[in-house]
Amino acid sequence: MMDKIARYTGYYKSPDGIQNFKIRIRLKEELMDVNDGEEKWHIKEFIWQEKLFNKDEFLYYSDIKNCVTDLERKYYEQIVNGEATNDSIFYTYINQDYSNIEDTEEDRKQTSLEKLMDTLHLSQEREGIQEEYEFEKSVLSALDNKVIQNEVEKMFIVADLGEYLEDVWIKNEIILCAIRYDKISKTISVFPDFTTTKPYILKIHGHTLRHVNYFVEHASADIPDSEAFKENEIIRKISDKKISLTKEITGEDFFLPPKNKLFVYLFFDILSAKGFEYDNLFMQYFIDLPAHWTCENPETLSGVTSMCHSKGEDGIVYYGHNFDVVLEYDIQSLQDTTTPKNPCIYFQIISKSSWERYRTEGIAYQYLPISRPNCYLYDLSCYRFDPGECSGKLRRYFIGDAYNYRDVRWVGLPTGQCDTNTFNKFGVNTVGTGEMKFRVNVLHQSQAFLKEFNEGDVQGKFIYEKLNSSSLIRSVNQVLLAFKKARRKMYEVKKHL
Repeated sequence: MMDKIARYTGYYKSPDGIQNFKIRIRLKEELMDVNDGEEKWHIKEFIWQEKLFNKDEFLYYSDIKNCVTDLERKYYEQIVNGEATNDSIFYTYINQDYSNIEDTEEDRKQTSLEKLMDTLHLSQEREGIQEEYEFEKSVLSALDNKVIQNEVEKMFIVADLGEYLEDVWIKNEIILCAIRYDKISKTISVFPDFTTTKPYILKIHGHTLRHVNYFVEHASADIPDSEAFKENEIIRKISDKKISLTKEITGEDFFLPPKNKLFVYLFFDILSAKGFEYDNLFMQYFIDLPAHWTCENPETLSGVTSMCHSKGEDGIVYYGHNFDVVLEYDIQSLQDTTTPKNPCIYFQIISKSSWERYRTEGIAYQYLPISRPNCYLYDLSCYRFDPGECSGKLRRYFIGDAYNYRDVRWVGLPTGQCDTNTFNKFGVNTVGTGEMKFRVNVLHQSQAFLKEFNEGDVQGKFIYEKLNSSSLIRSVNQVLLAFKKARRKMYEVKKHL
């Protein structure tokens, strides 16, 4: 016996409706004894909302006395006119059967369909079907909601897999496939889903244990070539229209940096400051650019925030000062240096008193993380210079000391001192003050990314891993050249020995 496959619900979009939907069922019973005869396939195609009667329904609707509603009289006419037969083990329950149930009185007898739905869940548990999602539960809940029911059509394909006990036929209804069509979302759900490779297996518990295999196959006719051509032509026109509208909005001349340039977009947000000695604080900031870095608008490299007053006992000052800077880096310079130097931003926090006294409350700096596009949040600890002498402290209190900080780059590593071996800061007294917080978003733009982007390059690589290919080749060539020189020298030394 084949391995049993799990049952899941398949969902399919049908924007053109469901009137041409067809489904095929292929079923056969496995014979336990090879002498019982040849296994026979039962094959039947079903059209959407096609009504097939079982034996009980056929006998019931054949008598005009049992037909009261319009639907029942319609079934009677189909049977009398020979349009309906019951010569197959398959039959169906369609959406109109539910309407007929709702229109009858409350004290009516339970129909065969309702009994089948009541026992459906129990029979599936015996089959060991996974209970991650039960399509039948959703159908039963839909039956209780008339608003939803009006927008959903249902169809059940059933097989009578009973057996004879002596001369009495013991009925055993099994739902082979449940189909649900949502008119609003134009979605068809099929449970269990279509299968063409492995069959679904049913265990029939009766006088003897039987195994039944069946396939659920999609049998709808393919769209004609002429209709497919028209559909593709309409889709192409719609796509061209969308592209033209996009070009009208964005324009055709999309700005790109030069091929040898890397544009780094920095979006700053100075958030807050706290823990400083005096109130009424504002910040001055500027960005120091090392070699090979430029800015088309140098005035954006420096600025001043608004003056803010602290609120509450915690003494936090909230700024919310936003500014952006566009930096340009010469990619060709990667051939001359192994690692590009990062730009650095410097902050100077200044207080202003009612007597126009300006005091530097703290200074801080941070090298900008231009190597990786991301969003960064920094908490910087600030400090200021301590004059040490009493006269210096009095001068700070009565006059202010902001003018003493003419070049705050001294707290970091100034650009002019990068190439020196030592930078002496010995003997400088400092005092720790407060803290400040700022956020920066980093974006990259370069034509060097175009090829990697089209090929689906993995995000998150460092920028210099993408742009440093020329530098890598040059480094390899330098290593090979140095190796050749060393080998030549060794050969000359060996020759003179």
